[in-house]
Amino acid sequence: MQGSASGPSASPEWETVLAGDWTIEPGEEYICVRQTIDQATTVAALEAIAPLGTHHTLLTMGQPSGPDGTAPCSAFENHAQIVFASGVGTNRMTFPEGVALEIPAGTQLLLNLHLFNTSAEALSGTSGTRMQPAAEEDVQHLAESVLGGTAQLDIPPQQDVSHVGGCVMSHDFTVFAVAPHMHQLGVHMKVVAESALLGDVVLVDEPYSFDEQIYYMIDPIEMSEGENIRVECTHRNTTNRQVGFGDSSLDEMCFAGLFRYPARGSFLGCAVGAPQG
Repeated sequence: MQGSASGPSASPEWETVLAGDWTIEPGEEYICVRQTIDQATTVAALEAIAPLGTHHTLLTMGQPSGPDGTAPCSAFENHAQIVFASGVGTNRMTFPEGVALEIPAGTQLLLNLHLFNTSAEALSGTSGTRMQPAAEEDVQHLAESVLGGTAQLDIPPQQDVSHVGGCVMSHDFTVFAVAPHMHQLGVHMKVVAESALLGDVVLVDEPYSFDEQIYYMIDPIEMSEGENIRVECTHRNTTNRQVGFGDSSLDEMCFAGLFRYPARGSFLGCAVGAPQG
């Protein structure tokens, strides 16, 4: 159920929101970059800077939680609100006409870089997020993003297994984009809006590739408070070990990034075992 999307008027020039230079030894995985911004920014489009070794990037925003700069960190060192997430092969995200994302002045941006060095030598690069600014006079709706799904994964060796999670709407929202995210054993994701008015509406029902983690622009759908976005993940465990949820590339995840408006400052996780979003 893909639809076209043309964003609000934007500067023709792409700007780096936040990026970090890194060098990792084999086995190292996480680096965080912090930067506090002085001037509010309204964003019309986003894309990843993701050279070889970048497993995924997660750019979040919130009140300053540490000094600006680059430092080692863990997978779960993030601010409360998502700006943009990317995986391997993620495409450019352009907001629909009249929709944009705002980064308020005084906000600290936190870029969590999940890096994966499979070689025997140190690997270096620069990873991050770029944007096109929006013309504020064209913006009618401010958007936000949350992760819906489940962390309750149990994938036996040499089996195909499906798990179901979701995201219950804490307010009325219009959902307009979906970004599936699993790791190397993920083979299929189905995302369904469970609407009291429209019934079950399939937003995404596609094979999944770890090497092509893309944003699907969908026909915007209005969801009411208390309604659920169901996320169904199928993993094919071709290994001889039990696999569960985890931040490592050798573990698994089951999340769908959901872009929606109006922005309400929602917590980044909206999943089974997490707060409502």
